[in-house]
Amino acid sequence: MATSADAKEGSIKEDFADLLTCTICLETFKQPKYLPCLHTFCETCINTYIVSTVKEEKPEGFKCPVCRRLVCCGNSAEKPDTWARNLPGNHFVNSMIDRRAMQKAEKLCDACSNDNVSQKAISWCIVCDEAYCGPCEVSHKRFKITRNHNLVAITDINAEINASSIFASVACDEHPDKTIEIYCKDHSKPCCTVCATVHHRKCEHVVTIDKAVAGVKESTKAKELMKKLKETVDKLEAVINTRKQNYDKFRSRNRCCVSRNWGCS
Repeated sequence: MATSADAKEGSIKEDFADLLTCTICLETFKQPKYLPCLHTFCETCINTYIVSTVKEEKPEGFKCPVCRRLVCCGNSAEKPDTWARNLPGNHFVNSMIDRRAMQKAEKLCDACSNDNVSQKAISWCIVCDEAYCGPCEVSHKRFKITRNHNLVAITDINAEINASSIFASVACDEHPDKTIEIYCKDHSKPCCTVCATVHHRKCEHVVTIDKAVAGVKESTKAKELMKKLKETVDKLEAVINTRKQNYDKFRSRNRCCVSRNWGCS
């Protein structure tokens, strides 16, 4: 028997899936691009929308398909059919799509996808932030520069495993086989123990990462960031609620139309 907790979890998953759906094509985002109003669309979808709606000789920009807010592009000498390509990519949505695909074991190999080949991925490289199929994983381990990268099996990345335990370690750019453990305050740079020994041995303020982040949550910048994140969450919740209300209204009107048609027949 389903419990209230199960129902709540199902509702959360539904909302989560809703956030990953383009409001134009009603499918999972492909190359998601976001506007200043924070609404996100597939690059091809927003490009088609811009080209079909912007008809002026010297357009100032285009209006968001959802909230109708003007996105100014008038200062750009480029044509409207290039505006979508220049919009910022929504990396957060991309990461959520990757995570969901890996949880469902539906993630495709990123290397093969670059060649328009669909091959199921079996592992995830924490350093490269890419998924690989069997042959690409073998190639990844073969090269000197990537052979020591930390690869995690896709099957291990699921709802039961804490994501932080998988992605907690961050590799050093200079020494991929080493994790970031040290922070140099003099250069404002995180580094591994090897970098600290070679490049920062004369620095006076070198501490562990744990000490460096001890007061981050209470810092002014962190509080400002948390405030902005909360505002963004509130906006996203408002978008979800508006979409649900519109959907309920549509269903209600649809039922009324069906009832009238039955009554007339």
